[in-house]
Amino acid sequence: MKKGKLYRISLWIIGTFLICGLLFLLLWVWGLMDALQESWWETLKVLGGFFIMPLPFIAYSIYLWKKRNEGKGFYWDEEGIVIDLKGHKVYWEEIEEIQFRQLWSLPWTKSTVIYPHYTNHEKIRIRRNKWMPIPGHSIDWILIEKPKEYHENIMKVWEEKQNFLE
Repeated sequence: MKKGKLYRISLWIIGTFLICGLLFLLLWVWGLMDALQESWWETLKVLGGFFIMPLPFIAYSIYLWKKRNEGKGFYWDEEGIVIDLKGHKVYWEEIEEIQFRQLWSLPWTKSTVIYPHYTNHEKIRIRRNKWMPIPGHSIDWILIEKPKEYHENIMKVWEEKQNFLE
């Protein structure tokens, strides 16, 4: 089975999440030092509130780093397109359309969206163990190292597959 090029997770997004988490952690330590001089209630608020903020950023950057080191990423093969880091696929015969999407001209919202035919939503939902079917599967460009190349190549392969399936 021929596999397309693996597009790995971007180091830029991993670093961004890690830096944000560390900055929040630094603010937490700074607030804690200040709160220790105040009452116990102020100290408790700083402990509870500010410590929660850095955890999602640091945890998500560690998760993405782990997936990158495991060799996970986005690719396609003869069966279909991998749509998430868990390796779930949408098969070529299930796809109705592939589009580029960008919300409100914000550069960080660019994505490649794969729309399966509506008759396949339930099959994909069961395969992915989701509660509700999803009409479009978005692959966010911010996660991929070379997103423009990924989109252009996937569109070429999709056109070839579409001509072959007809």
